[in-house]
Amino acid sequence: MEMKINTRLLKKLREEKSWSQEHLAEVSNLSLRTVQRVEADGNASPETKMALASVLGVDAAHLGAEPIPGLLQEPMEPQAEGKGFLVHLFIYVTVNTALVLLDIHNSGSVTWARWPMLGWGVGLVSHWLRVRKTWLRMGDGNGKIKS
Repeated sequence: MEMKINTRLLKKLREEKSWSQEHLAEVSNLSLRTVQRVEADGNASPETKMALASVLGVDAAHLGAEPIPGLLQEPMEPQAEGKGFLVHLFIYVTVNTALVLLDIHNSGSVTWARWPMLGWGVGLVSHWLRVRKTWLRMGDGNGKIKS
């Protein structure tokens, strides 16, 4: 039975010890190819997962496919967050325009299309507030980036 392993976490734990893949394979009594495969695709047998967790000093459950809160949460670059918001905004406008046109075509007025717009709009505003907060932390409050 194959199990999923968080490859980013595995690599981070290995690098924190300044170990190469070869060294990790040696101390965990696994083949180098097995370590390379697990780091590449995240698939491992339960025995491999236990061996890796043991030598890395973590509970095997911590190597699961889901990141552990607080252990490996790299914040997005502010520019990437901004681009993510713009993509979100573009999709919101595109999809909701289509929904409004469909609603008008079917009923002659906007009846039900306002509800997805409202619900999704709450998420969009929340996304904007998070991005804005990041931008304000980066800048001086006047739109200028701190050096």
